[in-house]
Amino acid sequence: MITRQSSTRLSSTPPPSESGEELANAPVQKVCDPFERINRTTFKFNDRLTNCVLRPFARCYVKTIPQCVRTSVSNFFDNLDFPVRFSNNILQGRIVRSAQEAGKFVVNSTIGIGGLYKPSEHITCLANVPPEDFGLTLGRWGLPQGPYFVTPVIGPSSLRDGAGFVGDYCLNPLNWYQIGIIQHKFISNAANIALGATKYTNNEPKIVDTYDQVTADAIDPYIAVRNAYLSYRAAQLQK
Repeated sequence: MITRQSSTRLSSTPPPSESGEELANAPVQKVCDPFERINRTTFKFNDRLTNCVLRPFARCYVKTIPQCVRTSVSNFFDNLDFPVRFSNNILQGRIVRSAQEAGKFVVNSTIGIGGLYKPSEHITCLANVPPEDFGLTLGRWGLPQGPYFVTPVIGPSSLRDGAGFVGDYCLNPLNWYQIGIIQHKFISNAANIALGATKYTNNEPKIVDTYDQVTADAIDPYIAVRNAYLSYRAAQLQK
């Protein structure tokens, strides 16, 4: 199963615009997989979960929710991830990109009605800004990828990206209530959980589609997903 981590990883981050075709075209990287045996067991569990539960759910969601609504929901949560991208650009010393991210956030939050639309895509200097996350920040600081591992439900990751996930979790506004940064009587755990559930539910069809594209013609789906994930993360590091 392609990772369901937040921000710009195949998520996380989608979860965002990464496709199975982009993953498949990424150059193959050297692999450090000392936990392959247990990783394969976890991968089989994730694969069955995808086939038996998540794919039927994703298809039902796509048939039920219009494309325009799904796109607006994706835009909203992508806009909400602004602190993750902005902070990591700052940590990497990418001042121009951090300014571009700030500009995107202002334009999409105002003209784009709270981020439901992305007018920034029609502004040359704000379009196609490579997304950043803390895993990439650690990589640019010189931390190696480390061992590859597969997490139940979440999917593929690595030692560096696992540590990066923790950093991005703290930077994501959806989690500020849970970790105590925001404390307000009008914000409830139920509301917070509902927002998180909406985000991941809306991302699921893209995640399943990406998984299907990566594994479609693979002799060994585990190897296909592993190589695609590691290669794509390495390619992101070069942007």
